[in-house]
Amino acid sequence: MLPRAWPALRRQAADSARLWRLSRRDPRLGWLLLDNLITTFGASFTLIALPFLVMRLTGRAFDLGLTAAIEALPSALLLWLGRGLLDRLDPLRVLWWCRACYVALNAALAILAGSGRIAIESVYAIALLGGLVWALAYPAGRASFGLYIRKPLLSAGNAVFAVASSLAMTLLPMLAGSLILSSDDARGLAWAFWIDAACVAASLWLLAAVRRRGPVRRSGSANNDANTNAHVEACAQAGATTAVPRSYYAYLLASTVLAFGPVQVLLPLLLVERGDARYFLVYLAQFAGIAVAAPLAARASERLPSVLGKILLCWAVAALAYALLAASATLAPTLAAFCLLAAASNYYGIQSLSWLQRNADARRMGREMTWFSAATMGAMPLATLLAGLLADRLRLAPAAAALAAAIALCLLLGVWHLQRSLRRGGYENAPGAQAPGARVR
Repeated sequence: MLPRAWPALRRQAADSARLWRLSRRDPRLGWLLLDNLITTFGASFTLIALPFLVMRLTGRAFDLGLTAAIEALPSALLLWLGRGLLDRLDPLRVLWWCRACYVALNAALAILAGSGRIAIESVYAIALLGGLVWALAYPAGRASFGLYIRKPLLSAGNAVFAVASSLAMTLLPMLAGSLILSSDDARGLAWAFWIDAACVAASLWLLAAVRRRGPVRRSGSANNDANTNAHVEACAQAGATTAVPRSYYAYLLASTVLAFGPVQVLLPLLLVERGDARYFLVYLAQFAGIAVAAPLAARASERLPSVLGKILLCWAVAALAYALLAASATLAPTLAAFCLLAAASNYYGIQSLSWLQRNADARRMGREMTWFSAATMGAMPLATLLAGLLADRLRLAPAAAALAAAIALCLLLGVWHLQRSLRRGGYENAPGAQAPGARVR
């Protein structure tokens, strides 16, 4: 296993050196990476503070789940009500305004929590507004990365983002938790929300700097001048405007609901059930899995069947991980299971997102990223509800076994579907499959 990883690690080192050289000439990638780190730092505080706030207000886990569902609902609704919105607007400008709204919402939470005047109804209202903002911000951010970063750098850039974000999300929640627990009153919660608001406010300058540099690919909102129209017409003649098959998003949906979304429920449930501080090593195991998977995923496949095949491979790894959780409650298998789940999840995420950013038509980038958001973030409530119901009815180990069986069944269906599509030539016209349009620089 390790000898096979060495070529990928060497390629990742070469890609990282190339990223560094190009970022010195074109700072857009560095600015977006810094933006990702700043906002991840701030989000880690709200990630811990919001559940504490809800539990201090009502003490009911149901309210915590309802808050998460309210936040995620707009992502699914956007697919039907505004899927073409980002193609008519500049995604980076949309992201900037969404971030500005985040600052206002976090400031409102900080003021209400610090003054002791907040009620659970206020949390629901702010969660709904935050969900509406996030429903636009998530696809806008992914579309902006695809439009403002050169295509050969997208895979390596996504891999660097994944490792940096996972490291931040491994270490920073402990800092946020220490801040909140150090204060018995609402001041610790208020400070956590203020830190998030300040971080998001700092990111606004970075987004504005990136936008001043301009995109390397043109979206539908920028197709007003003659040169851009000529470029788009040439791309259309070359076959680069083929729509992404909807079966691609079906694979993403299954990945969210069955393979990787349930971790959001099973991990905290595991920590509560085991009641052993050693099991917090799971976070380090997850980071180890991400650190290994990211270099391997840094080179994205050009052809869609290859990407779908890699998604199926990640399903197989996820099924093995859930089987380990079901088989033993001891520490070593648990750490191995979550390491495998994190590795498979990030390998799948980097591969699928990088392929879409490279091959989606620039004029449809916002629409495709809206579909991507709905199949991943929008489907997360369904995944958490499913995992919660299984855990309530069956307990942790049988629930993990049920998930392993469901993933194995989907794996067999996916292999059958992919082979059938290849025999019928179903993906011959998919983006990235045509030689003329696949190598646009």
